[in-house]
Amino acid sequence: MKEKYKMASVNPRIQKLIDDLYSVTPEIEAERALLITQSFKETEAMPMIIRRAKALEKILNEMTIVIRDEELIVGNLTTKPRGTQIFPEYSNKWLISEFDTVAKRKGDVFLISDETKEDLVEAFKYWDCRTVNELAEQYMFPETREAIAAGVFTVGNYFFNGVGHIGVDYAKVMKVGFKGIIAEAEAEMANADTSLPDYIKKKHFLDAVIITANAAINYAHRFAALARDLSSREKDSRRQNELLEIAKICEQVPENPANSFYEALQSFWFVQAIIQIESNGHSISPMRFDQYMYPYYKQDVSKGNITDEKAQELLDCLWVKFNDINKIRDEGSTKAFGGYPMFQNLIVGGQTPDGLDATNELSFMSLVATEHTKLPQPSISFRVWNKTPEDLLLKACEISQLGLGMPAFYSDEVVIPSLVSRGVALRDARDYGIIGCVEPQKGGKTEGWHDAAFFNIAKVLEITLNNGMVDGQQMGPETGTFESFKTFDDLMAAYKKQMVHFVSLLINADNSVDLAHGERAPLPFLASMVDDCISKGKSLQEGGAHYNFTGPQGVGVANVGDSLAAIKELVYDKNAIT
Repeated sequence: MKEKYKMASVNPRIQKLIDDLYSVTPEIEAERALLITQSFKETEAMPMIIRRAKALEKILNEMTIVIRDEELIVGNLTTKPRGTQIFPEYSNKWLISEFDTVAKRKGDVFLISDETKEDLVEAFKYWDCRTVNELAEQYMFPETREAIAAGVFTVGNYFFNGVGHIGVDYAKVMKVGFKGIIAEAEAEMANADTSLPDYIKKKHFLDAVIITANAAINYAHRFAALARDLSSREKDSRRQNELLEIAKICEQVPENPANSFYEALQSFWFVQAIIQIESNGHSISPMRFDQYMYPYYKQDVSKGNITDEKAQELLDCLWVKFNDINKIRDEGSTKAFGGYPMFQNLIVGGQTPDGLDATNELSFMSLVATEHTKLPQPSISFRVWNKTPEDLLLKACEISQLGLGMPAFYSDEVVIPSLVSRGVALRDARDYGIIGCVEPQKGGKTEGWHDAAFFNIAKVLEITLNNGMVDGQQMGPETGTFESFKTFDDLMAAYKKQMVHFVSLLINADNSVDLAHGERAPLPFLASMVDDCISKGKSLQEGGAHYNFTGPQGVGVANVGDSLAAIKELVYDKNAIT
């Protein structure tokens, strides 16, 4: 198998798509912001979940769609390559303050026209005091807001942006289509007990799922019509036939089950694109792509319906499309997350839910797609265990030699037991993927809320050494001055008290943000593809997923360890300094 997947030259089509993608500076577009604002003005008397559904419906029905030259996988988020839409419902005031600098900053530059600025300023007026960010801040304790301002922790990912860090059940859409999801929602509604107090909310949620599923179907049909129109005006017979095939595929999926590898890829992309249009969270991760895509590839190859060369070209086209997804962050965030990152993590290898080796041809071909395109997205990851074939391991190492920083390697022997210890069923744990940077979870079943906060544990040590003070203000409990700690154990006891205090404030912050998202920005489209949301009648933001976690991160572990070790040795053990 190794010989088959040796390095090959890049297909000219793929090189053109890459060149076109990076031929322009990313630009801010106002269309989505204007459409959601118009929709919310029209639906003010409706329940929030319905308003969100109708807003997505309006956006998908009216946004400008384009099919870029030589594309085989279609579905745009912006009219120009690598552009970004704006999501005023989450936060917006920071962007106004940076209008004049986004095109001049050192990293992640975005162009913005005067007309776009004017449109956004006008749209933002409606959202004053209506954003998720503003509601979350109102829910927080005053002490919590003070701790954030002092740099003890930040909940910036979800405080200012939409929900991300998730992988949905892509296989479900390919298997039953959105027609099947609509039927599931209708059946759940028909069987629901109307006398229960939560029936009304459940019905609204299910109605919202149906609205967004129909909107996704119509979005695809718009591309079918556009492809047919472009084909009628195309002079090149080769491209004319390609456009006709695109039209045929978009008429089939994602409304219906996918019947071919090409249809499965297109269905996948529509899901990926619409999730990003609904909410601007990053780390929307394909996860075990080689597993749920393989049946369609195997079927086509066995029937002689596709060659390996054509299948690889389609994969390469999809890999380029991943890089068309973009978002704007505030200038401060770009210093920590530079390079227009979207963290769409796609993992190959590993084992099946039954504990058998999961390697297949697409495991190799996905690595080859990264090899061909050499682009930052998707973020390729690789699952390793004691039955990983040597050929696949060597192929992953070949990709590592390219200097792309990919793939990332994950040990099943470590990850699977850790997930089981957190309450994940063994079969689900064996079926894990990676979300965003490094976070494992079972795709299509989990609301992991990863990167929920970054907690500065080194800052808490500094606060401990200053008796709970920050810049002359008493922010933590009075646990004693440094001079009062007679032993190292005294210092550690004080540090633990400060940690308990500030972690409790972090919890308040995360709960406030979580609650605000549930109230002001539930995501019915996203929820329709995550187990048990439809059966519970709840969005992810309201606790609908089968597994629910919240994942803040402790930052500065090594720094604190070094600092405490230095203090212990120099002050308490050797008495070298006071």
